[in-house]
Amino acid sequence: MVTKGPLGGTQVNLDEKDRAILRLIVRDPRMQVADIAREVGVQRDTVVYRVKRMEKRGLITKYHTILDPLSLGLGVFMMVLVKLNPVSKSELEVFLDKLKGHKNVTQVSRLVGKYDYFLQIAAEDIVVFDAVLDDIKAMHMGIIADMDISNVIDGIKTDDFTGLI
Repeated sequence: MVTKGPLGGTQVNLDEKDRAILRLIVRDPRMQVADIAREVGVQRDTVVYRVKRMEKRGLITKYHTILDPLSLGLGVFMMVLVKLNPVSKSELEVFLDKLKGHKNVTQVSRLVGKYDYFLQIAAEDIVVFDAVLDDIKAMHMGIIADMDISNVIDGIKTDDFTGLI
């Protein structure tokens, strides 16, 4: 059964077998269907059917690899809170498209509160970060009203939602 969630998204009702399949896929997206079937105690075809159903309903949106940024030489992580001046819808779309297209901007989230957007920026070092920040400011002169920057010194928790399924 599919219902509307509290934020307007589609909420999918899951049984325990669906939840078990999801926990395994989150833990290892490359896990073989036969191994998932064995762990969950269902037929291989059942796993394929359930996964395709969850993909079709939008519950599973992507499978991806998580890279170690330090191994890539990215040692600086900054959280940037951005407050915008009042802008037109088209100016906002241009602003967001440029942020989404910037290679050093790894996350863009819309906020409610004092700031309008949260950016996560990764860079090799503080000099590169400063250049990225200057680049963002130059691209959006007059749009950005205020920024607040914090250096991420340690990642304590990144959740994959498995505790909630």
